[in-house]
Amino acid sequence: MESWWDLPDNIILGITANLPCRADRVRMACVNKQWRAAVMQPRPPPLPQLPPLPPQLPWLIFPNTTTPSFYSWIGGRSHRLPLPPDVRVARFCGSSDGGWSVLALDSRHSYTLYNLNSGQRVHLPPGIGTPSGREFPLVARFATLSASPSPRAYMVAAIVLFARRLDVVFWCQGSECWFPPRGPRLKRPQDVIYYNGGFYYVTATEGVVVYWPGYGRPNNNQMRMRRLEYDILQRADYLEDMTLIRGNGSIMRYLVESRGQLLMVVRYIYNDGGTEALRVFRFQVMPPRATATISRRPRATWVDVDYLEGRMLFVGKGCSRSFEVAQFHGFEDAVIYFLDECFVPDTRVVVEERQHYLFDDMGRYDMDDMTSVEWPPVNRRPTTSDNAPATWWFP
Repeated sequence: MESWWDLPDNIILGITANLPCRADRVRMACVNKQWRAAVMQPRPPPLPQLPPLPPQLPWLIFPNTTTPSFYSWIGGRSHRLPLPPDVRVARFCGSSDGGWSVLALDSRHSYTLYNLNSGQRVHLPPGIGTPSGREFPLVARFATLSASPSPRAYMVAAIVLFARRLDVVFWCQGSECWFPPRGPRLKRPQDVIYYNGGFYYVTATEGVVVYWPGYGRPNNNQMRMRRLEYDILQRADYLEDMTLIRGNGSIMRYLVESRGQLLMVVRYIYNDGGTEALRVFRFQVMPPRATATISRRPRATWVDVDYLEGRMLFVGKGCSRSFEVAQFHGFEDAVIYFLDECFVPDTRVVVEERQHYLFDDMGRYDMDDMTSVEWPPVNRRPTTSDNAPATWWFP
């Protein structure tokens, strides 16, 4: 019998073709040089070709300073995640398509764009420059990209801790520092998304402010940002939500683009039970008032979405995504997958240098049944991290 190491290319291709997860195909290519050549190198016609991968769902990264791993939703299993030493101890601040992530590397405010697929890096400056010429250290909470890094212009928008409160800053390709936008400071921003050519922020009061890159570049290659704040008509049950949650927990909000529309996912987290409900709203710009003047802000509101027909959502700060269920066999629509993003110490673990953080409050929420279940299964993932919450990886 021939050795498994020397299987004919056609058999190797046949096995690989039945692997729908990109991570499993990569593992096939790592067996030896022959298998790698069969899986990775194109074959001249009329030899059989390896069929392309089906659409991929995001992977779930479980950070750890010693044993980082990731979970494949399609494959239904965890994999070891080999990372450079400085990336293993980094904090993930946001994810983007093509394997890109924004990383806080250390306590000295070192940041980088890192590609989990290729290992490529783009240095990010450690400071925020103000119009007065002063510079402050960057303390980023969440970030998102306008596009994957490339020779073409792209930007990064972040929610940062600045002067003891959350604020927004930007970085454009070639800039020597991050810069705040001109105009009023944004109050209590909760999430950011690049949508329809601009960076949309949602606040803790469900307000919406948009920043669009402008034309012309002042000193230090800082892009001028055009600001628009909407006059939000409060949804009917907003005050009821605030009364219900006050003293009992908190509300987190996420922005996600779906079928060309901007959605807001509202997550209700209770102190004694974790996430108990998620609701979805659609951003709707309202027609101007008959007496509107040129200076009046445009009106908008959040419209309740009862059912995500044919869709599922993966939510995370700065990195939420919507997917069409028809492209993924075995997945259900009207389901929202959510992460445990809280830095809550695990009091059951005592360590000298690092605290452990729980992966307790993460799962899938069914909008039909209005119930949530734990996901991924505990026996297929770690339950704690010694440096950061879980995050998405968009391969």
